[in-house]
Amino acid sequence: MSGTMSGSGDRARSAMFAVAIALTIAVVGCGRTPGPVPPRPTDGAVDGSLDASADGASDASADADTGLGPDGGSGTCDPDAVAVTICPDAVCDGLPRWFWSGDRCFPIECGACTGAGCGGGSGSEAECASAHATCEASLCRGTGGTYRWWAEDCGHWQCGRPIPADCLVGGPSCDCGAFRSFDLATGCFDDDSCPVPEPVPDDELCRASGGSWETICCHTDCGEVCAEPCVNPACNCGPGKVFEAGARGCVEASRCFERQPGQTCGEPARCEAGTICCDHCSGAGCFGVPTCDFPLCDDDDTVDMCGNDLDAP
Repeated sequence: MSGTMSGSGDRARSAMFAVAIALTIAVVGCGRTPGPVPPRPTDGAVDGSLDASADGASDASADADTGLGPDGGSGTCDPDAVAVTICPDAVCDGLPRWFWSGDRCFPIECGACTGAGCGGGSGSEAECASAHATCEASLCRGTGGTYRWWAEDCGHWQCGRPIPADCLVGGPSCDCGAFRSFDLATGCFDDDSCPVPEPVPDDELCRASGGSWETICCHTDCGEVCAEPCVNPACNCGPGKVFEAGARGCVEASRCFERQPGQTCGEPARCEAGTICCDHCSGAGCFGVPTCDFPLCDDDDTVDMCGNDLDAP
């Protein structure tokens, strides 16, 4: 058995939080119709290619066409039509090219690019960033927002909340933070129209935003419980979320979905720094949780890129 291979596009995620603080909910209309949705990062290792949604070579794609977008490197905001090949048969002596994933720039080493857009791209990260400076993801991050690349929202968040609307096809969105909204031309801005609620205790804020108030010493971070040996009460927001005291309570954070080598992985998180999401298997089958690991590139046909013995029963 090889790496985890769940397609992230097959799993719809809710765009709304169950937050019951009436004074903090801004009643606004749907601000935009989402444009083309960037390809979702996929997990696992099958054919040895990484799709354009990865940053520098993150997650393995399920087939050679996965993640190929309509843009051949023209500098638009659509993802470049490229894929990263893990363990290429041959490499060349040259500088990497930088491409756009739909939400960020990432490099592909010389000889490791697959797709119609491989002849394009940029010569440096700065050049790529400049070419995509007006894209929604760049505007969001550049003005202090969190670009929710993993989300399927109906529009950009307003006043620190998802907009109360339904849509047939959701997509990534920008969360500018409490009392801020997103403008397609300028990015995040302080929104004077946002309601200012009365302060509430952290325990009430925790529960109202979907968390549980427990004796765990400090607020959880991306689902991780504080290691400090104390029993002070704090908020357990659960996986993918952090706690904003005195503001919004439990909210999703991008760092919870961008996994580093050795960290756990799976939908909708994506592996970073050239790693892929791997199950770890033996004769008794897979065990534990998948983690982000560097691919194993060798000539042994009995071992996959995650280091699993393919001949094991």
